[in-house]
Amino acid sequence: MRVFCEAGFAFGYLEADGGRFCLAPEAGNLGRGGQDSSLAAAIEAVFAPSVALRLLPLFRTGQRPGPAALIDPGILPWFGRFLEEKHAPLFEEEIVPALPLFAELAKREGLVIDLGCGNGWLLRRLLARLPRWRGLGIDCEAARLAQGREAAHKEGLSERMELVEADLLLWSGPEPAHLVLVIRVLHHLWPERKRLFAHLDQIVRGDGILFLWEPCWPEDLASLRDPMRRSLAFQNLHEYAQGARLLSSAEVIQVVEEAGWKVAASPFAGGAELVVVGTRT
Repeated sequence: MRVFCEAGFAFGYLEADGGRFCLAPEAGNLGRGGQDSSLAAAIEAVFAPSVALRLLPLFRTGQRPGPAALIDPGILPWFGRFLEEKHAPLFEEEIVPALPLFAELAKREGLVIDLGCGNGWLLRRLLARLPRWRGLGIDCEAARLAQGREAAHKEGLSERMELVEADLLLWSGPEPAHLVLVIRVLHHLWPERKRLFAHLDQIVRGDGILFLWEPCWPEDLASLRDPMRRSLAFQNLHEYAQGARLLSSAEVIQVVEEAGWKVAASPFAGGAELVVVGTRT
């Protein structure tokens, strides 16, 4: 354990104090953080090699075993925190300032539903900005939902936020949503995309808003050399072994438009991420 901690200290993830080690201050920051969050980097430093080792035997067979076979159970409890630390700064520092949607929503009240919410990190951040809104998150991972409930309690959001363990394509609530979040989920449900958008018709109000966020595979392979997009290559390998693949921005926009939504699309992170705000046509 000491040798492991010394390695963490060498890379700045840990600080040494009187012969003891603790997380570096930025590693424990669960607020805005930064793109170089030590906690996210530390988890990814363990997660990426673990996944790579599990992928190696598949290269010979071409097997696509699904997500359960690729993530070490020991790492899984940290995965929700990893996603939060990795993506929350982009949301807070780039997406929110760039889109007028959030200022408009703050003037209103309503219900927001997050399909595939994980630990509810985006739902929590939205409710903190929208004090008159209620939130409902749907996910099939009980452990991540438990993390989200604990975080909501600490942040004083429990009375306005509920997390439900359910299949997001089967769940239906007591009232339609004014806003629905579909965050980094569409590529996992691509074969069932028509079913997904039919389900949205049932759970979103006629005047409701869709907020969809996807990592985007580049049209031009050479652009993978861009430092902002390099990680997409490994992510896509991981997704492929799960039976999915990353989508291009054109594919994402087309499927949303074909489902009857008027699309306003905005690229972020050098085009590696795409946010679509959909309204009814």
